[in-house]
Amino acid sequence: MVDSYLKQRSAKDWKKSEKHGAGEWLAERWTSVALFFLTLWAAWSAFGLANQGYEAALAFVKVPLNAGLLAATFVITMWHTYMGLNANVLDYFPNSRALRLLNLLFCLAVLAVALGGIYLAFKA
Repeated sequence: MVDSYLKQRSAKDWKKSEKHGAGEWLAERWTSVALFFLTLWAAWSAFGLANQGYEAALAFVKVPLNAGLLAATFVITMWHTYMGLNANVLDYFPNSRALRLLNLLFCLAVLAVALGGIYLAFKA
């Protein structure tokens, strides 16, 4: 009896999300994986820089590999944050374009400040 019911149902009967697809789901998962490794790198680096002072931290950021990994950490973190907040906004306020725009502007502002700090440290 259950088998006949399931055979009669088609893919059209299943509820599907209109705005949140598999590509976004994969992007959220891949940014999570990337952030896991970047966070381990950042924690290891911070542990190594502990109690070494400002000059050591500045020298650390001036190394192109470290600056690139730090920039990647900030970019991927903001991308992941944007996707997560956007998913929440769409779930609870599906017709609110203002909240989605505010989310985008917030993430871009934080990213600009973080990357600007890396740029200034690299130029110093």
